[in-house]
Amino acid sequence: MTIDLTPLLSGERSEIALDFTVMPELGDDAPFALVGIRFPDGIRAVGKATDNAGYISLQLTITVPWQGECVRCLAPVDGLLSFPFKRTVAVKGTLENEEEVADYSEEYLIAENGRITPDREIIDSITFEFPAQVLCTPDCPGLCPRCGKPKRDGDCGCETDRHDPRWDVLKTMKFPDEPQGK
Repeated sequence: MTIDLTPLLSGERSEIALDFTVMPELGDDAPFALVGIRFPDGIRAVGKATDNAGYISLQLTITVPWQGECVRCLAPVDGLLSFPFKRTVAVKGTLENEEEVADYSEEYLIAENGRITPDREIIDSITFEFPAQVLCTPDCPGLCPRCGKPKRDGDCGCETDRHDPRWDVLKTMKFPDEPQGK
C-alpha cells in the first residue's frame, strides 16, 4: 500500500486518516516465525499520519486474523493479533546514513516523492509480535509418539513405559562424587 504524504509535506493538511489492508504474499520468503501461517483476510492497518512541527508521525493499529496448526498436535488453530505500529517518516535526503537507516531502523520510514510504502515493515513487525509457538491450548499434550493419535482424545493403548536395553550399562556405572552405599 502506497501512502501519499504530499498534503502533509506541503502544509495543506496536518493529519491524514488511514485505513488499508495489506495482502501478504510471503511464499518462500516467509520469516521463520510465520512459516505455515496464513492470513486469509489480510493485514488491516488503521490510524493516521500527523505533521508534528516538521516531522511526520505514522501511528497505526495493526489487526491480523491468522490461521495455522498447533505445533504439538497439528490441530487447526486461528487467532487475532493486534498491536500498535509507530514510525517517524523522514523525507529522502534529510538523514545522514539514509541507506543504513532505511534498511535497519525500526524507527524510520523514508518518503520518496512524498510517498511511503510500509508493507514490508508491517510484515516484519508481525514477525516480532507473533507467538513463538502456535498451540491449540497452552497445555496441549501433543501426539502419541508411537501411533500419532492426539493425546487430548484419550488413551490410545500404546505402551508408555518402553525399556531400551542400550541404557542399562549406565545403571552399573560408578561415579567418583557419588556417596558410598548407593
